[in-house]
Amino acid sequence: MPALERYGLIFPEPATPASIELECFYRNWPESKGGLGTFRHLCNAIDLVWNIPKRIQAQQRGIAFDPDQHDTYIWNDWSEWMQRTFCEHKWVTVTGPGASWKTTSAALYGLARWYSSPHDTVVIVVSTTLDGLRRRIWKEVTKFYRINSGGIGNLVQSRNCIQFLKGSDDAGIFGLAVDKGDIGKAVGKIIGFHARNMIVIVDEMQTVNEAIVEACVNLESGAENFEFKGLGNADSHFDPHGRMSEPKEGWNSITPESAEWETKHGVCIHLDGFDSPNLKAGYDKYPGLLKQRDIDSTVEHYGENSPQFWQMRRGFWAPEGITRTILSETMIAKFRAMEKPIWISGFKQGAVLDPAFEGGDRCVLRFPRCGEIEVDDKAVLALDFGDYFIIKLDVTASEPIHYQIARAVKDECEKRTIPPSMFAYDSTGEGGGLGSIIAREWSPQIIGVEFGGRASDRPVSEINLRPCREEYYNRVTELWFGVRVLVQNGQARGLDAATATEFCKRQYSMRGMLMMVETKKDMKARVGSSPDLADTGAIAVELFRKTMGLMTASGVIGKKASEQFTEFAKKFDVASDPDNYLVAENF
Repeated sequence: MPALERYGLIFPEPATPASIELECFYRNWPESKGGLGTFRHLCNAIDLVWNIPKRIQAQQRGIAFDPDQHDTYIWNDWSEWMQRTFCEHKWVTVTGPGASWKTTSAALYGLARWYSSPHDTVVIVVSTTLDGLRRRIWKEVTKFYRINSGGIGNLVQSRNCIQFLKGSDDAGIFGLAVDKGDIGKAVGKIIGFHARNMIVIVDEMQTVNEAIVEACVNLESGAENFEFKGLGNADSHFDPHGRMSEPKEGWNSITPESAEWETKHGVCIHLDGFDSPNLKAGYDKYPGLLKQRDIDSTVEHYGENSPQFWQMRRGFWAPEGITRTILSETMIAKFRAMEKPIWISGFKQGAVLDPAFEGGDRCVLRFPRCGEIEVDDKAVLALDFGDYFIIKLDVTASEPIHYQIARAVKDECEKRTIPPSMFAYDSTGEGGGLGSIIAREWSPQIIGVEFGGRASDRPVSEINLRPCREEYYNRVTELWFGVRVLVQNGQARGLDAATATEFCKRQYSMRGMLMMVETKKDMKARVGSSPDLADTGAIAVELFRKTMGLMTASGVIGKKASEQFTEFAKKFDVASDPDNYLVAENF
């Protein structure tokens, strides 16, 4: 069989120019060996597979053709930058505005990677919902595949996959939607993939569950060649997109003008709307790419300092103070709320529940702790937010939902030897009926926390002696701001990223002179999810405020208070074994 020699390699017939470029792309064939380097081979492959055929067709039909307007994949500063970065770095996150071609570029890169070695490559493309998957990244994958499949693979649109061999999931491209109710199933599917070459592309990464991203990342250990590409609109430093985009030298090492930086895994590139190729050209040169009128419209509707402008036009995390939220990322870092507690003399374990009664809400059971830590050379009572897990409910079971929750609460608390007097739950609305069931099934000593109604008459704190009703519009605002006060006093520890994100997303406004958090309905409509995790944090503060005096006297424990805590610890068998809590020498 005749052979072709190209780029210092021998290719058997019937090799084509496109297959040669894809092979060199797969090999990352460098200039030192006669090649062009990974990026240039990818560019050639994209042109040969998708662009040149379209140009030839236009020429044959006598149709005017402008590559900047009509190519299947249009090259410009941003598209070249993304493809070059994808080629040169295994781990890449991209943050940028809407209409920046992030999704299109990543979809085409993943498809080209699969074309380069389809028999032993798995490409996983992930989005939050099935609708989001099919409208965004899977739509782009199938668009390019249908334009030129090269006779490779078997498209199964109903399953959102392209198999290398019909009926086999050993190699191919697989689209996964990770709706809230399917997290466990999605994680199981992800960890079930095994191939020599694994490419993971996560779209809308700021909204994807942390467990999904972790499962994708863990695929690296079983692959010979692994790549991760994460795409998102900058929302929070604490969501999966923000955490994986965090600069190696910390957030203070970059500014909104920063274009690219090193992360703990690889690199993040920032597509700033002010640098859109259309703006640089001075006119709408590239169809579908961010235009000046898009920026002007956002400024007109939301303002230049709005979160919408920063996220969807600058493509960068909004500066501190742009919105009024319960917590901020700067506040959390300044007061060390995410650090593990270092207990002085033990802690008391509690349990708190936010039940799920609305569609899409999660039933969250959290296990917070309260004890003494040292803050500014003083002993203070502090809250450790602790671990949490989601109680899985079976709507098809014969046992009613309320009884399933009651049983799970009792079982999990008894496993941890948490008495009913140290369990609190949201008793608002239907929660009251649930509380009655838990009281009958377990103990009437449980504590109900009502989120509805007016704020109370108790002082905001021992520093601010004004009644809560003179600071907060309603009870839910009082409870959520209790967390804020605790954080600002340096009395909060162990705040996990997911819960922190919810506290940083819930906004508040002023009703006259009173502060009022937005309703849960409004927050769900705005961000697409309910703050169930943060609700348990607010309940945890209330639990220990009632049972241990948390937030009294600014949390400062004098000699008398410290003696009282010691007696409390003895009475309730607070953990005092060094194996059961964190001590200074552990860090």
